[in-house]
Amino acid sequence: MTIGKLFHVIHMTGDLAALESWYDRVFSVRRGFLDHNYMPGEKRDASLVVLGDCVIEPLAPAFRVEGWESMPLGRFYRRFGRHWHSIAWYTDDAGDIWQRCTDHGIRVFVEGGVRTAERPPPQSAIMTHPKDTIAQLEFFRREGSPLEDKDPRFQPGWDPAWWAENHPLGLVGLAYTTVLTRDLDRAVYVYVDVLGGVLLHESSSSVTGTRNAYVLMGDAVVELAAPIRDGTLAASEMAANGEIHHAVAFRVNDLDTAAKYLSSNGIEPLARDETTLLTRPETTHGVPFRWTTSGIPGAS
Repeated sequence: MTIGKLFHVIHMTGDLAALESWYDRVFSVRRGFLDHNYMPGEKRDASLVVLGDCVIEPLAPAFRVEGWESMPLGRFYRRFGRHWHSIAWYTDDAGDIWQRCTDHGIRVFVEGGVRTAERPPPQSAIMTHPKDTIAQLEFFRREGSPLEDKDPRFQPGWDPAWWAENHPLGLVGLAYTTVLTRDLDRAVYVYVDVLGGVLLHESSSSVTGTRNAYVLMGDAVVELAAPIRDGTLAASEMAANGEIHHAVAFRVNDLDTAAKYLSSNGIEPLARDETTLLTRPETTHGVPFRWTTSGIPGAS
C-alpha cells in the first residue's frame, strides 16, 4: 500500500466565485490545473489552485442542479456550511488501500457516495467514511487519469519556493492539516496501524488547547488533535460538529511579517504564541487557518 503526494484539501463554500477570487487576491495561487469544473456524479463545482506545495480545492455544491442536496457533498454543506471537508492523496493502487481499509472495518465509497463491496481497480478514486477515519480521506491514482499531466507540481521548472521568496506573506509551504478527535489513541491507531502513516511526534499546545499526535501520511503531516480545555476554537468545533477535518496550517518565514500582511487583507488574529498564529475563521471564508514558523520534528 503506497500513499504518495498530497493531492488536495477541500475548502467547502456556498459562493465559489467569491472564494476563488479571495485565493487569487490574497495568496496569488497558481491556476491552470482544473478550473470551474462541474462533476455530474457529485453535482458539484470546483477548481484546483496551488499554494506553495499544497493544492486546495475550492468547492461548492452545484445549487442550480436538481438533487444537489441529496449528494454527499450537498449533505455536508447543509450540515456544516463553509468548512474544510476532506484530505486527498495520490496513490499507486487504490485497490490496495481499499483492501487494507476493508480488512479493518473501514467503509469505502466511490463517486456519488456509492459504497463499494468489491476491490476497485488501481486507477479508482476512493473515499473513506468520515466516521471510520475521523475525517473523510480520498485516495486517487494520478497516472492514467485526466489529471495526469495537469498537476503543475510534477512539471519541469515548478518552484514551490516562489511564495517564500516573492510573496509578501512569506509562505514556505504546508506545515500540517488538523483532524479533531475525541480519542487520540484511536485516531493514531487508524492513521498509523491501519493506514500505514508514521507517528512523528506528540505534544500539547496552549494556543490551540489540544493534545496532538503528528502523523506523516505520504508527504504531508496530519495533526490528530484532541481538545483538552474549553474556550478554544478546537473545543467549540468539537462541541458543535464532532470529529472532523478542522484546520490547515502553513509555515511562514516570519510570524510578524505574515500577521501584518494577513491583517492588511482583512484576516484577523484569534490567538497567538511565539511560533503560531490562529486567524478568525469568519475572516477566511469560514475555515480555520494557522500560520507557524515551527516545523514538525521528523518531517522533512
